[in-house]
Amino acid sequence: MAGWLIPASWQPHSYSIVRDTISDLMARTAPHAEVPVTLLIAAGIGTMLFALFGLRPALRAAGRTAFYAPWMLAFSALGFGNILSFLQIPCQSGVCGAHQATSTFAGAQDVIGGVVVVTLLAISPFPMSRRLKETPGWQRLGGPSLLTGLAVMASFIAFGLHSTAAIHGLLERAVATIGSGWTAVLAVHLIRTARQPERRTAAAVTTTRR
Repeated sequence: MAGWLIPASWQPHSYSIVRDTISDLMARTAPHAEVPVTLLIAAGIGTMLFALFGLRPALRAAGRTAFYAPWMLAFSALGFGNILSFLQIPCQSGVCGAHQATSTFAGAQDVIGGVVVVTLLAISPFPMSRRLKETPGWQRLGGPSLLTGLAVMASFIAFGLHSTAAIHGLLERAVATIGSGWTAVLAVHLIRTARQPERRTAAAVTTTRR
């Protein structure tokens, strides 16, 4: 989130966080574009590692129920989508126009690939909710994950409506914020769950000594 919150303050007055997208912050003509690009790539790598090597093994007890959910999170906008940030659009769409901004391969990828990875982000909370409900110790996160999916999906659908073009930037940031917050909650719960055996072992040792 720092990758698109901080650089917004460096943009010219013509840039609007309500109207303009996060991709404009990473355009080749944007001020200090290397900062958001670096931060988002790091976030993407971290999210993929968390989903595949942390969350996926932790939810193994759910068996075959929505086993693909962690993979969907890994390849969503928060994971693989952020890694693609190095493919910078040629210029900020608010400055050079949407047609020129999407005229290159990077620009076309930003539009087409962006739809794919954001769709994965909007859908992934639903199967994740099913998987969480089948995993001991994770059941209470199933309901919030379902609500997260509904909120992200609503924002995503609104983003696709032409009538909301004036608030595209705001809607995109809503999707990113809700999705990031949900992933952070899963990560914190994973850390707490992983530490429980250590606490039980420490308690057992203390009891034995007494």
